[in-house]
Amino acid sequence: MIRSALLLFTTLCAGGLWYVLAGAEGQASARIPPAKAPENSTLTSEAPASVQTSLSQRSPPPVAVITAPVRTKAMPITRTSIGWIEPTARVTVRARIDGTIVERHIHDGAEVAAGDLLFRLDDRELQAQIARGEAALTRDRAVLAKAQAALRRTQELLSRSVATQAQAEEAAAEVRIAAANVAASEATLAIDRARLGHTRITAPISGRAGVVQGGEGHVVRGSDLSGDGLVTITRMSPLQVSFSLPERDLPLLRAALADPKDQGRVGIFAGQDSQPSVEADLTFIDSSVDVGSGTILAKATLKASDSLWPGQYVRVELTLGAHPEASAVPLIALQTGQNGSHVFVVGPGDIVEVRQVQPLAANHDTAVIAKGLTPGERVVVEGQARLRQGSLIVETALAPPPLVQGARTADIGPTRQ
Repeated sequence: MIRSALLLFTTLCAGGLWYVLAGAEGQASARIPPAKAPENSTLTSEAPASVQTSLSQRSPPPVAVITAPVRTKAMPITRTSIGWIEPTARVTVRARIDGTIVERHIHDGAEVAAGDLLFRLDDRELQAQIARGEAALTRDRAVLAKAQAALRRTQELLSRSVATQAQAEEAAAEVRIAAANVAASEATLAIDRARLGHTRITAPISGRAGVVQGGEGHVVRGSDLSGDGLVTITRMSPLQVSFSLPERDLPLLRAALADPKDQGRVGIFAGQDSQPSVEADLTFIDSSVDVGSGTILAKATLKASDSLWPGQYVRVELTLGAHPEASAVPLIALQTGQNGSHVFVVGPGDIVEVRQVQPLAANHDTAVIAKGLTPGERVVVEGQARLRQGSLIVETALAPPPLVQGARTADIGPTRQ
C-alpha cells in the first residue's frame, strides 16, 4: 500500500516538473524577435577572413623537385654478370713409373718454366737394364753381320753350281732372323731409355706451383691416378674469365665474337671496385645453351692478370655494340609501380604527368627509354615521393619555406646544387 502511494507521488512530481520547464521555454522563444535580413544583400556574400585563411591552407603547396631534360644519345649495349677467373692451363704432375724420389728441385708456390726439373727418381735399375739392352743389341748386330756374310758366300757358290738353292734360301732366312733380333733389341733398349727419362720429372708448362706433395724418399706409383699428384702447376698468364648470360643475348654475343675489330669489350670488376680492374676480349661461346638454366656460357681472355687470381669471383660488364640514337634519362628518374615503369614528366604550367615508359637498357646511372618519352621533355629526378598525377611542382634545389608558422613540410631528401 505504501509502495503504491510512493510510486504515484513520484509520477505526479515528474509530470509537474516537465510542465513547468516546457512553459518557460515557450515564453523565452516568444520574447526573441526574428532576425531581419539586410536591405542591400547580394546573392553571393563574402566569407569571413578566418574561413578564407582555412580554405587557403587546405590547397596543396607546390612540391619542390629537381628535373633533368630527356636527351638523345647513342648508348652502349652492356650486360652484367658474375664470373670466375680460370687459368688457360692447369696440370697435375704425377709419376709415370714406379720409383723412389731421390731429388726434389721445387718448393711450394714456386714459379717454374716448361722443362724445369722438379723431381728425380732412383734410376740405378733402369741404368742396368739399358746396359744389358745395349749388350744384347751389340750381340744381335754381330749375328746379323755373320748371317749376311754367310748369305753372300752361299750366293757366290750357287752361281758356280757348288751350293744348292736350298742352302741359299736357308742362308737368306738366317739373315732375316738376325735382322728381326736386332730390331727387337733396339725396341727394348728404346723402352728402357724412355723409362729412364721418366725418372726425371719436369714441368710440362710454365706457371705457378701449388703445394708440393712429394719429397726425398717418397715412393711413387705410376699407376696411381688418385689424389693430388706430386704438384699442380697453374698457368698464371694469360687468365680467362667465365660467365653466363641469358640465351636472349646469344645473337649479340655471336655478332660481337664474329667482329674482328671489336670482339666484345669486357670489363672485370674485383671486389667493391667501381672502375674495371682489367679488360678482356670475348674469345669463346659455348656450343649449346644450358637447358636447365636457359643460359649460355662465354669466356673472355684477360689482357693483364697481375691483380687477379684463379678461382676468384668477379663482376663482369660486357659491351656488345651500341644502341642507335635513343631517349636517355637519369636512372634515378625511372620509377616502378603496379603498371610497370613510369616517370614524372613536367608539363605546361609545371603540372606533372605520370607517364608509362618502356625501358630498353640501363648503363651505370643512365636509362635508355625505347618508348614513352620525347627528347627535350623534362622528367623529375628528385622529389618523386610526394608527387601524384597533376601535382604542381616548383623546380629548386632547396626546400621551400613553410607557408604557415609551425606547419610541417615533407622531407624531400638531400639537396643537390
